[in-house]
Amino acid sequence: MKKQSFTVDILPDRLHARARAGSLLADVLVSAGLPVSLYCHKKGLCGKCVVRVLGGPLPLLQPREKAVLESRGLGPDYRLACLYRVTGNLVVEVPPESRLEKIEVLETGPAAPVLLDPKVKKLALKLDKLGREDSASEVEALGLLMGTPDLSLSLAALRELGRLRDSARAEATVVFHGEREVLAVEPGDTTAEVYGLAVDIGTSTVVAELVDLATGRGAARASAMNSQVSYGADVVSRITFAFQNPEALRRLHNAAVRQINDLAAELSGRSGVPLSRVYEVVIAGNTAMSHFLADVTVDSLARSPFSSVFGGLGSLPASDIGLDLHPAARAYLVPNIRSFVGGDIAAGIAAAEMTRHPGSELFIDLGTNGEIVVKKGDRFTATSTAAGPAFEGMSISCGMLAVPGAVHSAEWAGGFRLHTIGEVAPRGVCGTGLIDILAIALEQGLVAAGGRIATSDRKLHLSDRLSLNQQDVREIQLAAAAVKTGVRLLLAESRLSPADLEAVYVAGAFGSSLDIRRSRAIGLLPDLPEEKIRFIGNSSLAGAKRLLLSGPERNAVESLVKRIGHVSLATRRDFQEEFIRSLEFGPLTGGTS
Repeated sequence: MKKQSFTVDILPDRLHARARAGSLLADVLVSAGLPVSLYCHKKGLCGKCVVRVLGGPLPLLQPREKAVLESRGLGPDYRLACLYRVTGNLVVEVPPESRLEKIEVLETGPAAPVLLDPKVKKLALKLDKLGREDSASEVEALGLLMGTPDLSLSLAALRELGRLRDSARAEATVVFHGEREVLAVEPGDTTAEVYGLAVDIGTSTVVAELVDLATGRGAARASAMNSQVSYGADVVSRITFAFQNPEALRRLHNAAVRQINDLAAELSGRSGVPLSRVYEVVIAGNTAMSHFLADVTVDSLARSPFSSVFGGLGSLPASDIGLDLHPAARAYLVPNIRSFVGGDIAAGIAAAEMTRHPGSELFIDLGTNGEIVVKKGDRFTATSTAAGPAFEGMSISCGMLAVPGAVHSAEWAGGFRLHTIGEVAPRGVCGTGLIDILAIALEQGLVAAGGRIATSDRKLHLSDRLSLNQQDVREIQLAAAAVKTGVRLLLAESRLSPADLEAVYVAGAFGSSLDIRRSRAIGLLPDLPEEKIRFIGNSSLAGAKRLLLSGPERNAVESLVKRIGHVSLATRRDFQEEFIRSLEFGPLTGGTS
């Protein structure tokens, strides 16, 4: 016999839904496209899914529901959507505080909000509600109260639970990771103090952001040059160092851990948030960086077919890595895609929301590795190309990171007119400035299409103190050719031409200060209309933050990386020929249609 169904009218959205008899109202609201907050996983404990019943049945309140509604001073027509079973036609109002908040994680480029639903959550509970007489143990009693009979508690959490019960404290806060893992039990109500750390561990720089998991807002951000540069400027040199020296891997690991701990301590000091209130860290980095951090050998990355030891590691105790956060904090390394295409690119794809867009798109990370992803429909293909550190201002005689004093753009007025970050005297040139200067030099005939400087002393004089030499131009030329080759071959692999692309996402430290016209002139970006090229800044950090704030997004990324195809440029017979052709400065063409 077919179950009876009812209508559910949802205000103020004016949504209309059908619900089978006995359906949970929370499920009906979610199916109707309403992002209702189910913070406690539909256990009826948090009160964050409260609705007002304007028309329809008003069942008797369940004991836990009554306690939650009374504590919030709500009237008799309010109910919890996670406990309400539909037994008739309904008209309900869903207030703003019962909806999941959308948090922006990309600071540049298209809007890409994520619904706030972190893995780590806190619930304040009344310990006197734990019924000893109905259960065999305190843990079982807690599980019964939570509606989760198979809770997993650390030994420290068990001890604190017993201590608080024995001291007759009325209230405690349980810190959860997922639905079943209890990280800690804390005295009193500490639900307003729950933080996480998002980290981008790049080849040249490391950036960390402290995030309030209750609101999704960033509390503080800090960055530093990657201290591993003393062991090699690029990934390949560090892998070689680790491969040749048995003690080198431990040094690289220690450097990465020390740097994250230093940044975390700095953020704690600036924000006033103690590290004991940081319960999870999500880290995005390339394949080698994640292996160094985990203290896992990179020998297989040094030999063909250049495979990694692991793709993803799931959730780990942060202390196993060596991170100084809450003693029970978890660490999540964004899973690597394949070979040298790492978790930073998986995070970037998530930050750009590429899976949500139909059609063909291109993702380029203009960093040391030069990772490239092409999407055709729902098919993703990725590769990496050794661009080197030139785009980050490294390996250039007067190069520097994008900090105050760095030349970030230039114009021609009978000579180079330089613009610096912070509008202070120029100290050096960062990546965007190098691209501007090179494009201008090509326009003015100071550099030939083949890369040769045409001035008598083989230098591009930028100011009284700054100049670029022939080797500098060659470094930029090689980096641009590597990216151009990767894009051409990956487009050909996907049977696409640049004209087929509906969007190009440019990630990296460049941000919106990269001049599209000049980037197209040297062939760094496809020759497409400007509205199709979208700068998304540090998408690795944005993606790490996205996965810190949303458990469902984390699950989606783990599914995505398993189906991304990979092309190894080094094994292609046409790579060398294509690379030589790409050394010529000029428009990026190629691929197939």
